[in-house]
Amino acid sequence: MLGMHGARFTNEVLEECDLLVALGARFDDRATGKISEFCPRAKIVHADIDAAELNKLRRADVALASDVGAVLEELVPRVRPRLRARWLERVAQLKRDYPLQMPGVESPKTPYGLVAAVAAAAGEDALVTTDVGQHQMWVAQAYPLRRPRQLLTSGGLGTMGFGLPAAIGAALAAPHAPVVCFSGDGSLLMNVQELATAAEVGVNVKIVLLDNASLGLVHQQQTLFYGGRTFASRYRHAPDFIRIAQGFGIDCLDLGSLDEVGPALQERLRRRGPCLIRARIDAAAQVLPMVPPGAANREMIG
Repeated sequence: MLGMHGARFTNEVLEECDLLVALGARFDDRATGKISEFCPRAKIVHADIDAAELNKLRRADVALASDVGAVLEELVPRVRPRLRARWLERVAQLKRDYPLQMPGVESPKTPYGLVAAVAAAAGEDALVTTDVGQHQMWVAQAYPLRRPRQLLTSGGLGTMGFGLPAAIGAALAAPHAPVVCFSGDGSLLMNVQELATAAEVGVNVKIVLLDNASLGLVHQQQTLFYGGRTFASRYRHAPDFIRIAQGFGIDCLDLGSLDEVGPALQERLRRRGPCLIRARIDAAAQVLPMVPPGAANREMIG
């Protein structure tokens, strides 16, 4: 990933590249950072089916208003294969210099470790949805995605409440595949009534709730950039999501009461039907690296 919570080596590669081909992608601020300093050395080829996205933020040297498939059919035959050994070695060196850090990934009681444990239990056939927030970034960084359209996430738009309805839709479209919805307590509250839908239609959706009793990304930014002056980002009264889900008729698993998380996850993920899996997360946990708001991507911290 690139941008605000992407890998540092990715942002460094973009800083040095001389050509960027963007296919069906918006140049939103979470990806670009300070737009005037994004890919400063690069020519831009931008293809999008929505002409309004072209030259809206980052001016393109070649702007193509078209379906991406049609663009590639015309473009690929015109490109001569060239092995750019020096550039590929530079990319490999940046990966070695700035590896993506995932502290605690070996323990399922940390955010990264929980994502890894769920991925191992769910298997390669799983479809993954997320809501919006810290959990979304942890999943994007740590989940071993292996095929197109395996991850359904609200990229760039910040649509809290997206994850559960998207998971229900995925489960109806692919009834034989396990579906995992990663959510945060703030996001789940946005569409909590859809637990009734999940129970009513019996979809095979496992909701993995990273519960830190706060709006995690808001709390993180207030901690890092506003001198720790937190406002409206911590809950004075945290909902009991286990009892709420049970009230809707949803099976539940509270990981906080377990010594061994892995076997419990595997058992629940093998069981058909909807289930809420709640994990307590420390509100002080942060998703890093991070580009400060308004800064260039090369100025990321962490």
